[in-house]
Amino acid sequence: MTIDVPLRAESWGPTTVSLLHQTVGENFSRQVKRSPGRIAIVAGTRRVSYQELDELSDALAQGFLTLGLRRSDRVAVSLGNCIEYGVILYACLKIGAIVVPLNPAYTLAQLTSALDHVSASLLVLSTEITLPYRNPKATAPLVSQLLDHISPSSSLQHLLLLDNSDGRSDIPFFESTVDYEVLLEQHLGTKLLQQHGLDAGNVATIQFTSGTTSKPKAVCLTHRNILNNACLVGQGMCLTENDVICCPPPLYHCFGLVLGLLAAMTHGASLLFPSESFNAEATLKAIVQHSATALYGVPTMFLAELELISKGLFTASNFGTLRTGVIGGSPIPPALRLQLHEKMNLSGLTNCYGLTESSPIVVQTDVHDTLDTKMSSVGRVLPHSAIRIAARDNPCQTLYRGEKGEIQIAGYAVMHGYWESEEETRKAVIQVGDTSWLRTGDEGLMASDGTIQITGRIKDIIIRGGENIYPAEIEDCLLKHEQVSCASVVGLPDPRYGETIAAFIQHREGVTVCIGDHDKDFSADLRATATVSSTTSTLTAGQIRDWVRDTLGKSLVPRHVFWVSSMPLTTSGKIEKFRLQEMGVIHLNSRR
Repeated sequence: MTIDVPLRAESWGPTTVSLLHQTVGENFSRQVKRSPGRIAIVAGTRRVSYQELDELSDALAQGFLTLGLRRSDRVAVSLGNCIEYGVILYACLKIGAIVVPLNPAYTLAQLTSALDHVSASLLVLSTEITLPYRNPKATAPLVSQLLDHISPSSSLQHLLLLDNSDGRSDIPFFESTVDYEVLLEQHLGTKLLQQHGLDAGNVATIQFTSGTTSKPKAVCLTHRNILNNACLVGQGMCLTENDVICCPPPLYHCFGLVLGLLAAMTHGASLLFPSESFNAEATLKAIVQHSATALYGVPTMFLAELELISKGLFTASNFGTLRTGVIGGSPIPPALRLQLHEKMNLSGLTNCYGLTESSPIVVQTDVHDTLDTKMSSVGRVLPHSAIRIAARDNPCQTLYRGEKGEIQIAGYAVMHGYWESEEETRKAVIQVGDTSWLRTGDEGLMASDGTIQITGRIKDIIIRGGENIYPAEIEDCLLKHEQVSCASVVGLPDPRYGETIAAFIQHREGVTVCIGDHDKDFSADLRATATVSSTTSTLTAGQIRDWVRDTLGKSLVPRHVFWVSSMPLTTSGKIEKFRLQEMGVIHLNSRR
């Protein structure tokens, strides 16, 4: 008789592919020699070749040295997606400076807090910022206020201004600022001397986390971390020098910087920026115009693109060149995955899982995986990384396959640590035997075949009367409703059950929301402006509840339904569930 022995929920990736032991600059130099004339980056009507990107970054690196920048100095970069971002990145990494990407939408308080936290020596700002679906906004007032922050005792000694206004405004002149173009032109044609002593183990970038459930932390990632992650994820997509990668995710996030810029550069591919900040229409137009072969995005980005396709502005035939890409950053509803397969030709789109602290990706589906696999999992562990599922009440205990628990990560991709925060690092990375495991705070399970399924953030799980309820299952159900554009499910306080289910729903254009008398206690319109549609298409909270009841059963029906005009998002496009909870609690308290 054969007895099946349960398998532990622990999996180590293959090691047949060797890790790279180079700095990012060394790897880029080798790529330049292989294909100097190939287009590296396209942004609007501008483009640069690998050779030009190398020469520009050499010149800027020399300029940085003349300003007094040295190895390990922190250079904060607050820009949208543009060619100059690539120039600045390579200029910094060639001389051993550390790049600190910052969100251009930061307020003065957020900006100064980040600069102080990492003791930045130089800040790169543009004359205008363009936020998603907003008109450009001049940064002169911010620059003026920021200069008051620069003092002889401050670590911030230089402010580098990049003119991206297209002639709409003059570059504000301040005595303490440096003009990007002037600094660059002063050193064009200069071949940067080899910088000795740089090592793949040096910190290359400090990334601030999105902070969906807590205050953002400053994550230190080395050259080895990000270079190998870019290379391995690119291999997972079968990237080649013939690929054109459309990259809407921002470069101030690991997604855009590592999976976008570095993955393209390590494979000799071309990187396409459709706009400085995310714009769904610009993204779809860029795919068509440049015959893009790969597309990146978080679920909310893909949902916005599908919304345009549903209006008939684009058809599946427009995306015949697309073959692969990356979707990740937050849970991927199977219904969304199916739509991308059917409406955008993205049968080879890869699901990815990871977090900033893991460089960022450690799990990925294969381009050749079946649609069922891509709809039910985020794939298998990548080379030189490890995944295990640990007990929620005992992080040192490995569970069995099929059991839900906390996802933990080991291997080369685990961060160097949090910037100047040993205590936080010790909480996040635990030692079990000879292995250091990164605690993710995400809940998931490992199937018998080693694939990983994400069931949600541990803090997001709704516990109603002792029963664990997983929001992702309800969200996927809601997204299958033809009148729903976006949905997020959270738990709200309940005096009887502890927590109860609340659904926040963004309906499609042309749909009118109706709130009947019987719905008023448990349904609310939280939209800033509720437009009345001229169509006869209506949607009610009762219809939403019936939809969930018929699909999933009575136990998963939302008690509360809130209509919203948009979802609160992090800088990387993740839905901020804690803000939805705050909105829900405020509404419930107002009715008492």
